[in-house]
Amino acid sequence: MLRTVRRGAIPLVCGLAATVALAQYAAAGPAPAHPTTSQVTAASAADQSTKAHHGGSDYWASQFQFDNNGTPWSTADFAAIKAKGIDRAELNMPWSKLEPSRGTFDFSELDTELANAKAAGVKLVPIFWQSGWRGSPATFETDHEVTSTGATGVALAWWDRTEQDDYFAYVTSTVAHITHNPAYGGSFMDYGHLDAQWLDGPGEGGWAPADIAYFHAGWLPATYKTVAAFNAKYNTTYTSFDQVPAALPGAALDGVYQAFRQWSVQDTYGRLTAAVRKVSNGPLFYYFGGHISNAPQLGNLPDIFNLARKYHATVVEDAANSAGLSLLFGSLGRAYHVPVAQEWTVFGTNDQIPAEAVNWLSMYPMTLPNGGGEDFFIHDGTDKDVIGYPIYISWLPVLQKISGSYPTQPVAVYIDYSTARGNDSGGNLNGVENSIGALWAGYQAGFSVVTSEELANHADSLSHYRAVLPMNGSDANIAAYQNAGGTVLSNGSQLATYAPAYADLTSQHALQVVPATAANHRSSMVTLGEVNSNYGYTGSVTLHPKGLNLVRGTYHVVDALTGQAPAQKLLADGSVCVPVAMKSAQLDQWSVLPGAAPAGTPVPASCPGNSSGATSVTGTAGQSGGGLIYMSVGATGQGGDGNLIQVTQGGQTAYETWTSAQSGVTPANVYLQLDPSSQVAKASTVTAQVTYWSVAGQGFQVQYDSTTAPYFGGPTVAGSGTGSWQTATVTLTDVQFNELQNLSADLRLAVTDPTKPLYVSSVTLSVSNATLSTTG
Repeated sequence: MLRTVRRGAIPLVCGLAATVALAQYAAAGPAPAHPTTSQVTAASAADQSTKAHHGGSDYWASQFQFDNNGTPWSTADFAAIKAKGIDRAELNMPWSKLEPSRGTFDFSELDTELANAKAAGVKLVPIFWQSGWRGSPATFETDHEVTSTGATGVALAWWDRTEQDDYFAYVTSTVAHITHNPAYGGSFMDYGHLDAQWLDGPGEGGWAPADIAYFHAGWLPATYKTVAAFNAKYNTTYTSFDQVPAALPGAALDGVYQAFRQWSVQDTYGRLTAAVRKVSNGPLFYYFGGHISNAPQLGNLPDIFNLARKYHATVVEDAANSAGLSLLFGSLGRAYHVPVAQEWTVFGTNDQIPAEAVNWLSMYPMTLPNGGGEDFFIHDGTDKDVIGYPIYISWLPVLQKISGSYPTQPVAVYIDYSTARGNDSGGNLNGVENSIGALWAGYQAGFSVVTSEELANHADSLSHYRAVLPMNGSDANIAAYQNAGGTVLSNGSQLATYAPAYADLTSQHALQVVPATAANHRSSMVTLGEVNSNYGYTGSVTLHPKGLNLVRGTYHVVDALTGQAPAQKLLADGSVCVPVAMKSAQLDQWSVLPGAAPAGTPVPASCPGNSSGATSVTGTAGQSGGGLIYMSVGATGQGGDGNLIQVTQGGQTAYETWTSAQSGVTPANVYLQLDPSSQVAKASTVTAQVTYWSVAGQGFQVQYDSTTAPYFGGPTVAGSGTGSWQTATVTLTDVQFNELQNLSADLRLAVTDPTKPLYVSSVTLSVSNATLSTTG
């Protein structure tokens, strides 16, 4: 079908005026927020309306290219995924194909696919990409973004008026054409570079001439009203807004331009969604690509939840294999009453994909009761698809039966996001996500994650919490909470004083436990995921009814997959301890049910145990086992600072580091991860022995995950330089080994001279019995 559409101008200034309060917040920084009764009522109504729009947690999807190599997806193609439990197929829309010339649309292939999907009982969900995906942007669009380094970006210039009008017309015309089709399942709203908004190549976008022009003529006058007001705030002497610099990162007044960039994301997404809502009442989705630390560059602020609440959209967490990010998104979904779906984007090698998939799938209950389903990226025949897709579809029947709520407690960790809004004194976002994930790995409890964004949007208040732990420094919100009598914590170990854990593990970073408790608080469904790609889990899980938000009483555990009660021990405080032995990348589902375990259920002699695990672990080049793994052996990716090659050096098998000339980056490292069930992983003082080839000018520093920094600088080894194998013995103190380094490593050997290789034959980490007696 060919259709020509006459397009009208999009009223940009009206959109600016409607959201100027957001810009003022961006410039001024967040303030404490307390939801009113009317806001709570409105949020509840929005929640009910949202459920009406997309039907709750029935979104079980996989992403597809627009067609099958130029041929429409057939009924048989859709029937094949329907048989696996998938009921939504997300289509990556090629703007250039659907709109071959400005104002002329060709919906013929899309119509065929809708008809084929309808016949198979599958709904199609278009993903509207403005730039970055194959076929987008349209060929008639030519004005591109400019990055902070002056390079031409992939994305279109954000504030080019003609291009923005074109994209809005393309999206709204397409949605209007298909919204009443029985096979239409909703649309993804995107703008900018994929789901990263501003990101373009090596730097961030936002410095195109059209962007700077709108900054001067639109945003500055609407935000500050007069130049005099701007000068008073920033102690400047400009005579017109045109003189205010579109400052680069690190330059004077860079926070002003950063606030404009972030405001642009919220404004444009809001106007685009409002335009689509005028032509369709169907489901809508927002992607959140990237991670917490990317917020200043990508514009991926959690404030997107505020738009989702307003326009009844689902937010899709596009990196759901991160525990820190999933905990954040589950909390945001509950605070805003917005559904959250999860998508897994793989980052590991083929041998790591199974554990990554298990990690992603096991965290689904974190989003409840606002679970919006799951989304597999991408069903296209690649390695991730071949390895991960069967895991996804095999676990779908279990996912689809999980109900209830993630059992939250009245404690929270807090993230100050204001640095992404241009507040130069705001908290540093680097490492926050990993720190939250590591905290939860050691304290599996339902703490919430609260952000400065949601406080500014009146979605939550710190006054709701008995205690709050700031993750990246204190700000005005924390000061106000403390002044009002709130308890501000200084470290994660204090959280347990204010809220019970729902599960205790005998070791961290291999097994994770994610529950969903029934609305009547008399049962829980508990997902167990063995998420370590290198090691299995042998130990126990102790479940605490109080931490699960269950009513007082006696409970027992049943394996939901087999219907059998595993060996378990009812402890004096009412907790239930269950011995567990799971291989890497394994999933299981338990039911916690009221009453005593069935007669004949085995009772383990010792549960929980705390004395198991090796007191020494060794990694030897070319050998498996030993409890210490070298990361990135055989990796060949450019830019990797830990790539290793197996070689023979001086008659011994060894691992050789890539030089900086080979990798293209300055540092070179040997990354190692130890068995989390070993006693070494639980010790605070560890002895390290490193056997290495000693040459003049070459050596290493042992940098390890400590309680103060993930790359704490330990002892440096220089060696004799005689061209021989030598063994260095060093002591590591204040160790925590929380896998917070690159590649989820616990420590690394940082090469002294990256221009030359370092050869390592073996590394041994050990802990003495005396140390165990003082730390255990």
